[in-house]
Amino acid sequence: MSEEKLPLSPYVPDASKDMAYYYIDEHNLCLTHSWDNGKPDSIGRTMITYEIYDDPKLIEGIVNLWQYRADFNDKMVGMRHPDIHDAKGRYAKGYWHNRMSRDHYNYTLIALKLWEKRTGKRHPKLEEIIKETPFGIRRMARWTLGLILWSKSLVGNKFALWIFLMSELFMVNLIYVPIWKLGMKLAKWDEEVDQEDWVKTLLQDQPKWKQRIDKIIYPSYAISFSAKQLYVTPDSFPKMKKALQKSLLKMVGKTNYVQQMYLGKKDIPRDKVEAFKTMRGGRWSGYLHGRSDRNMYVFPKGKYTANLQDVDLVRHLYNETQID
Repeated sequence: MSEEKLPLSPYVPDASKDMAYYYIDEHNLCLTHSWDNGKPDSIGRTMITYEIYDDPKLIEGIVNLWQYRADFNDKMVGMRHPDIHDAKGRYAKGYWHNRMSRDHYNYTLIALKLWEKRTGKRHPKLEEIIKETPFGIRRMARWTLGLILWSKSLVGNKFALWIFLMSELFMVNLIYVPIWKLGMKLAKWDEEVDQEDWVKTLLQDQPKWKQRIDKIIYPSYAISFSAKQLYVTPDSFPKMKKALQKSLLKMVGKTNYVQQMYLGKKDIPRDKVEAFKTMRGGRWSGYLHGRSDRNMYVFPKGKYTANLQDVDLVRHLYNETQID
């Protein structure tokens, strides 16, 4: 008899601030009931919301952010959100000129590959965005070789995929993992703990030398990006892909079950997933040990009743990857 799937919270797109921390706006993008509504980072949040709740309108919202703009020499660029403009309709400088960074480009492609996985069809915008987006998406955010190769692999370029996997294997095993292990040992940051055992000790309150170590070693949010990328990367070279996932797992926190499942780990403890309580601060791309630099805390029980994104993400991945 197969295991029962874990239930998710109700998905309420127009949820009020008393009901949910997250909601969907008129542009089909996921925002937050916070002081700035989280508009500059709406695309990543929207991708995760789509992954969990499978609302096709969210894909429409993401795709509509990519436009050919006369003010950028008719090149295709992505906006962070349609409402971040100045009084004359230009990109508002107060929000990093409103142009997407590499992170937002990544999230766009991941969302479109998730859509492809679910529908069995390639989204018509995927190849166009990859082909037409300029190399210098914005100042100080130019494409890396790995990002170029990964992008090409998503539209069937097996040679680019092989080079991407091979180069990442070398980088992760020869540079990232050894430096990560050394830094963690020097700073004496122990393994991650469960929510109920975590005593918040912010990185900002620790000695400067520990803060410098943190800047050198591979961060959790970067592992999260790599894990999501590999989750939608084609399986043309399964052994290489699995080897890269295993290498990245060496740097994943003991209780970061989301990153573990993105990276193909099995035997995730159901009781731990089921017991996870919704938090503020982006738990799945942060830490539950002394390296944490975020104001993370568990929301009071019953504070929110819908769109519990962090709870629902770990449950969704458990249902997708751990149940036969």
